[in-house]
Amino acid sequence: MICDDKGDREFFRDKEHEPISFKFRLIHESFAAMLNRELREVDLTFSQFIVVAYLWENRDKKITQKDISEAMHIKHPTTIGLLKRLEEKEMVKVVVDPDNRKYRNITITEKGEQFIDQNHKRRKFTDSKLTKGMTEDEIKELRRLLDKVNDNLEELT
Repeated sequence: MICDDKGDREFFRDKEHEPISFKFRLIHESFAAMLNRELREVDLTFSQFIVVAYLWENRDKKITQKDISEAMHIKHPTTIGLLKRLEEKEMVKVVVDPDNRKYRNITITEKGEQFIDQNHKRRKFTDSKLTKGMTEDEIKELRRLLDKVNDNLEELT
């Protein structure tokens, strides 16, 4: 960031006056680094993780390649590649739809479900570290404020 005057330079040393957007950037970068490190340990990419999570959240529904492409806003060939690698890792199963042979149904495997279960435990642990020293009321207020920021951002996009 280029600083035009002394006032702009001061926010790097004064946490109370740092731009809020800068604080979100720092949080995002820390989370991205942590998530990428954790995913590397289990040989997954972020996109693969999102597919497995999507399948877990929709495990009671019939999910096709097209559903995944639309949910992730990616092209069909990209979806095919993601699913191929996840199938090789035994996280998902791809089968031809018996009702319409043009479609491929995608389901999460037991290995995929175990991964998601472990991820839930990790997320709870991470949340407990993030809110360390906060009261239940402070945590509730933090959630409310973060939701408000997210809503404000959605209005901008």
